[in-house]
Amino acid sequence: MAKFDIYADKINIDNDNLIFTHENEKFLNLFYGNLYKKSKILNDFKKRIRFYKSFVINEDKNDFKTIQKISGIYKKEDDLNKLQSYVEKLPKYSFAIWFKFELEAPYFSKDDDEFYIIQNPILKETNFKVPMVRGSGWKGALASAFRELFKEDFESNKDKIESFLRIFGAGSDSIKALENYILGKSKDLEGIKNKLLEFMLFELGIKVNKDLINEVNNAKDKNELFKILKDKISSKLTEKQKEFPLEFQTHKGRAIFYPTYFDKLSLEIINPHDRRKRAGTNPIHYEVVPKETEGIFQLIYIPFDGVLKSDEDLKKEVSQDLNNLCEAIEKLSEQGIGAKTKLGWGRFSIETKKVCVNGELELPEGWEKC
Repeated sequence: MAKFDIYADKINIDNDNLIFTHENEKFLNLFYGNLYKKSKILNDFKKRIRFYKSFVINEDKNDFKTIQKISGIYKKEDDLNKLQSYVEKLPKYSFAIWFKFELEAPYFSKDDDEFYIIQNPILKETNFKVPMVRGSGWKGALASAFRELFKEDFESNKDKIESFLRIFGAGSDSIKALENYILGKSKDLEGIKNKLLEFMLFELGIKVNKDLINEVNNAKDKNELFKILKDKISSKLTEKQKEFPLEFQTHKGRAIFYPTYFDKLSLEIINPHDRRKRAGTNPIHYEVVPKETEGIFQLIYIPFDGVLKSDEDLKKEVSQDLNNLCEAIEKLSEQGIGAKTKLGWGRFSIETKKVCVNGELELPEGWEKC
């Protein structure tokens, strides 16, 4: 480590981890900034770093704890009574899903920082420079896993489609155009046929085959479109119904996703091989959160649009949404979150499963009340 002596007051080595303890600079700006200034040791750094498991952000520093507190994340299982108290102040049948997880493979999601020591920096919180999964990242990944629940056999899973729209909302151009036509604000029948197919294919991930395309294209009026919607998507539509169901109207989703922060960083190297020479010549470095790192997932579900519904109907909807969300989370843990999931990155195991509920709801198997 002779070439790293200039950082002796900033870096300690413990159990094959590089632990950063400098008190005056932000973690990444300090280390990578110094490396940038001393670029002549960069290649040596890339070679040596392979022998270390990870960088550890020193937990004695306040940055990691502070950003979790600012984001409203409950860090320990012992704090969940506070989360339960918060949920009880929300509308009836609101709930929170909270669990700890451990990465089974590295997590990577590329940051948009163009001035960085390596080509593929991981996404970090802007001010505290802590690696993270944005709430929107969780939402997109969980929505993708949720679609898998009804993708293959959507005709027998209409309840799941409606649950999907309640949880994640509907606000795309396709749903807006569909809503305008059904409510009589638009007369463009041919245009709405394409929007309906786009909505089913791109928003819901439903297979659009030749028979379905022909059925939509042959629709001659609003009533026939209603019939297609009733048969293919919604169980709430009837042929005589004049109003578009709330789930299919433009609206925000009931779920609020919190970010997740990590306290470790590492480097992974992908070395593409030449097909003819069968040798790698240009290794690609990725800054990642290493496997075995722990994180916290937190979600709040508020049925704000259920005020005018009967208690029985609302309870039934929320129960369906809770069960479907938990099923989608289990599926997401196998698929992985972030980039490079096809390589197996981003997979995680769930260690603690907690649900805080305002009201009496039956919890899915394997989940416990706060």
